[in-house]
Amino acid sequence: MGSIPSAVWIAKIVKKIDIREHGSKNAGLTNVFRVLGWKPALPVVLIDLSKGFLAPSIALWMNNASIAKGGPDLFWLPLVAGMLAIVGHSFTCFAGFRGGKGVLTAFGVFLALAPLTAIICFLIWVLLVALTKYVSVGSIGACLALASLSGTSFLLGFPDKNIHGGIFLLAFVVAAFVIIKHRTNIVRLMNGTENGFGSKNKSKMKSSEEKI
Repeated sequence: MGSIPSAVWIAKIVKKIDIREHGSKNAGLTNVFRVLGWKPALPVVLIDLSKGFLAPSIALWMNNASIAKGGPDLFWLPLVAGMLAIVGHSFTCFAGFRGGKGVLTAFGVFLALAPLTAIICFLIWVLLVALTKYVSVGSIGACLALASLSGTSFLLGFPDKNIHGGIFLLAFVVAAFVIIKHRTNIVRLMNGTENGFGSKNKSKMKSSEEKI
């Protein structure tokens, strides 16, 4: 489910291009928005968010069914399903193992596993993007918040008392994974060459189309 390459497929359907050859060359929501606009970006949001949410949700349902029938508590199953959805998004087997950075899919995963923490991290993302105009800054900040909030919730029971050790570990691994996927953005931020939110790469796309 996580491997569904929404950005790649939608760009091919809408414009008959490989989104990984345009803009930032990332197969994710931000690049689709910059290169193609908000209309093609909307289904990318819905698909990437849904696949992140549904993978652990289905696993949670399976675990609850197991417990109801007197079976074992497979508490680890939703965690593995969530992690695999994110890894599948980033290394999709349907598009040459070149996917996105996993931010939106990770948001969907934690909406299913720890909704309060996920919403707080989303608000932090919105605030950082509004203040800096950089989506990458918002994404990195939200990941740091995810690890920090999960840690304090696990140790102190605040702000999310439903965070257990498995979710905390998953949050830490996911935060590290997504931040590492943003390493090129970090370099561009340090060099002052990162694209701000709303900036588009239409000139680059037009140039590429002329070559084609």
